[in-house]
Amino acid sequence: MRDVKGKMACIAALVVLAGCGGATRFVHPDADLPFYEKVAVIPFQSLAQDRLAGEKITNVFFAELLLRKFDQVVEPGQFAAAMIRVRGGTPYTNPWSGEELGKLAEETGIQGVFMGTVREYTMTQNGRDMYPLVALEVRFIDVATGRIVWSSSITRKTGIGVPFLGREPRTLDGLAADACQQLLGTLPEVKAHGKRP
Repeated sequence: MRDVKGKMACIAALVVLAGCGGATRFVHPDADLPFYEKVAVIPFQSLAQDRLAGEKITNVFFAELLLRKFDQVVEPGQFAAAMIRVRGGTPYTNPWSGEELGKLAEETGIQGVFMGTVREYTMTQNGRDMYPLVALEVRFIDVATGRIVWSSSITRKTGIGVPFLGREPRTLDGLAADACQQLLGTLPEVKAHGKRP
């Protein structure tokens, strides 16, 4: 019986790993995450066939970000208005200069901003069934210096190998939420009400 349970555990682990495609990450050696008390999210750019994928995953990412221990996350509508004031009609997907990021900081009081790119957001066929595929990368930028403090990327696809008790996400929204949770899980721990020494 123990051998059977051990084999089942190994199979389960392999199935989970097959569908996960673990997140990779970079953290700047001088990163001081507790310093960033107020942050915001610039809507993600979409390179996927679904041109609205950036907006969709931005909403999911924002919801997951609220669960982190940043003191404040700027409400998307307020931040969108601030972006318009800073750069007028220039698309938010265009590269941001250090000067523009500095003006965003003045407008909103943020210390850091998340930016992202969605590379895949689609349903793929495996046999007779359709399964979601999501690939994205996210960066956290210090608005005072323009320095990348943290970045992480992930590719997630379900429907690989033997279904694991029906627990793997079967929708794009579900897989996107899982991917965002996994990405944010690579952030260094953020302490509530952190202060720079």
